[in-house]
Amino acid sequence: MNIEERERALLKLVQDERDRACRQLLAEADARARALIQDAYRRERAALHQRIVAERSRAEGILRAAAAEQATARRRRGEQADARLLAAAWPRLQAQLAERWAQPEQRRRWVETTLEQALARLPRRGWTIRHAGGWPQAERDAALARLARAGIEPPALRADGDLAAGLIVAAGGAVLDMSLEGLLRDRARIEARLLAMAKGRDGYRAQGRAAAGPTGAADATAGINQPDSQEVPA
Repeated sequence: MNIEERERALLKLVQDERDRACRQLLAEADARARALIQDAYRRERAALHQRIVAERSRAEGILRAAAAEQATARRRRGEQADARLLAAAWPRLQAQLAERWAQPEQRRRWVETTLEQALARLPRRGWTIRHAGGWPQAERDAALARLARAGIEPPALRADGDLAAGLIVAAGGAVLDMSLEGLLRDRARIEARLLAMAKGRDGYRAQGRAAAGPTGAADATAGINQPDSQEVPA
């Protein structure tokens, strides 16, 4: 092999080595580029996911705040409506009870129920009965006779101008307040019952009892209030 041939062989060897080195460098660069691109994609996907999560959380927060605001507004409107209802219902309830005391048959039932509860709750001696106006002498005599048959000593009867309707029976330190004022004393509880009845949660059974007339104070307000009393063994 002459010098020229050796030179061409050497040049080819150098060229092949250069080409191999270039291919290796290109492959490494391509691999690095792909790795950089994949890493950039991963970072972008992670950042995008975080933004989506943050935006979703913000949207949910807005929705919760809006729902809470709506619930508060509904509750406020409901409370205002309840207040208007009770403001209208309370004087009507008082007037209806007073009207029942003014009607003879209703008043008789009111007195009868009062006496029944007093006989069940109070001591058998030393009775005092305060009553509202409009209780005729004949009805008072009938009530005294009823108590006499039950073995009760004649109670002291006293008209009380402070009572709008009903009776208050006292004996031995115990008091059974079946007056209009006593029946309506627990206003918060009565108003809760009125609202329940108005909204249909309590059914119409209590309304039916009330409409049936004052079976004494207990029936007139059976679903609304219990009279103030202290149970004492007879």
